[in-house]
Amino acid sequence: MVSDSSEDSIGKNHEYKPVHETHMGVNGDAGSGEVNPADEYIAIRKQLKFPVDKSPGVAMAFLLGFQQYLIMFGPTFAIPVILSPSLCIATNVEAKGQLLNTMFVMCGLATLLQIFFGTRLPIIQSGSYVFFAVAAGIMSKSPCQKEYFVQDENGNNVTQDWDPNWHKRMAELQGNLMAASVLQMILGGFGLVGFLLKIIGPITITVLISLIGLCLAGVAAGSASQNWGIALLMVALVTLFSEYLKNVPVPLPYVTYSRGSGAKFQVAWLKLFSTLSIILSLIIVWALCGILTATDTFAEGNPARVTDLKKRIDEASWFYFPYPGQFGTPIVTVGGFVGMVAGVIGGVIESIGDYYACAKLAGAPPPPKYVLNRGILLEGVGCFLTGLCGPGVGVTSYSENIGAIALTKVGSRTVILCSAILMLIIGLIGKVGIFFASMPEPIIGGMYLVMFGIIAAVGISNLQFVDLTSSRNVFIIGVSLYIGLVVPMWAEKVMADDELKGAIQTGNEEFDQLVAVILTSGMIIGAVIACFLDNTIPGTDKERGMESYKLATKACSDKALLEKIYYEPLMEKAAKRFPGLRRLPFVNGFKGFSM
Repeated sequence: MVSDSSEDSIGKNHEYKPVHETHMGVNGDAGSGEVNPADEYIAIRKQLKFPVDKSPGVAMAFLLGFQQYLIMFGPTFAIPVILSPSLCIATNVEAKGQLLNTMFVMCGLATLLQIFFGTRLPIIQSGSYVFFAVAAGIMSKSPCQKEYFVQDENGNNVTQDWDPNWHKRMAELQGNLMAASVLQMILGGFGLVGFLLKIIGPITITVLISLIGLCLAGVAAGSASQNWGIALLMVALVTLFSEYLKNVPVPLPYVTYSRGSGAKFQVAWLKLFSTLSIILSLIIVWALCGILTATDTFAEGNPARVTDLKKRIDEASWFYFPYPGQFGTPIVTVGGFVGMVAGVIGGVIESIGDYYACAKLAGAPPPPKYVLNRGILLEGVGCFLTGLCGPGVGVTSYSENIGAIALTKVGSRTVILCSAILMLIIGLIGKVGIFFASMPEPIIGGMYLVMFGIIAAVGISNLQFVDLTSSRNVFIIGVSLYIGLVVPMWAEKVMADDELKGAIQTGNEEFDQLVAVILTSGMIIGAVIACFLDNTIPGTDKERGMESYKLATKACSDKALLEKIYYEPLMEKAAKRFPGLRRLPFVNGFKGFSM
């Protein structure tokens, strides 16, 4: 439950921060006069209601797990909706419902894998927005048409506005994601994460993440412009609930029972507005659209009208079971693979920071090297399964849920286990997917305006660790960002013009697709330029912001606690029987090479 104390030391002084914001000095040593990170995690553990290895009980765990589910619901729900234009199914409610159900099931499965076999930290796995720009680039080689000719039940030729062969598009995303996820498994399985972090610093991360949000501006504008009034109302309500009312408590009555005193009525004051900001906004705006539709204020053809919602839900099946290859045999292409690799690397860097932040807030020691490797390895497995079943977007650690641990003072992995079970159960209910897939486009556009803007701002926030008085850094950031925006605009214009298309065609289909994916993915272009310039133009580690990105790797003094939290039981049993297994980078107790 959300704490009703605004002065709570965890929520106020130890809120979620990326790895590079924790107390650490150069070369992994705590800075002069600062607290040893390992000791600080132990101190925080004592202040938690339920640390990572403690359970609040089944009933309370499911209640808190449902809260965590609500936090990840809004952004996760938006993933299939954002993906649908690239698949040419923006108006196909049934297809979007299938993608939504599949997304939640895969997120639940990936979360269970992390809890039992991965980091064993209370981290929810959800779809990564890094892959959207990649998906748009992969699909750009065959733009959507305004009309598609199909035959109806009577054999007559009719037209529709979504691609009847969209499964082929999805199969290409799935196949390339599966291939790229193998690389992620190699990074974790062979302990290569440390090398990656040595060449990718805050400047590259800034450009990479910022361009994800900026390059999706056209998608947001396209959806919001269908009814600016509804879209901006959505923005206004999300802003009201998440920012202006975030500290306003709401009374929640409940009844407790004990043998001595019997039933007792109580009231808990919870800060629900920030937790439920997206859900509350959706309910209000969607209800308003329904009222304006019923009164014919919205004329026929207005994208904000709520039409056939009951009919669609009635026709939908109660249960939907995702399965491998449900959208066809996965397809791998050179260009698509390169694009997905960029998405995977972005997810890896993001997750490393989340592991350290989550461990700190959940009362666990700093994750050792084998935990980092094992976490990335299992995320790779999660991405592979997501590619195998759909919807073609990889999973990564979800930062917003880590922040909720700071507010609730509950870091129990049992809570996240219950949340994962809820994801699986709700994801299997077909009518739920159809219901949310039927949402009017302008409401979704309002969500885009908020979420894409936040993604861009999260990227920019990494610049707090960089010396912005350095002309070197200003040059790298400015050039890489601008080229990452301009080149995709030019490439899309060229590919849409039959006369100009020859400028980027060589006659080799595979090579042409590779070029098309790279040129239309601003995230890839900007990040590659930023990474190259940041590692070749002379500059000190402090100037580049690399000192603050050094990982705190001091060993925890409480080895019993370290083993209790991080040791995976089955792996430990195997390692005791075959000691040579401890030489593997992801096995309990691996010392390894320097990060």
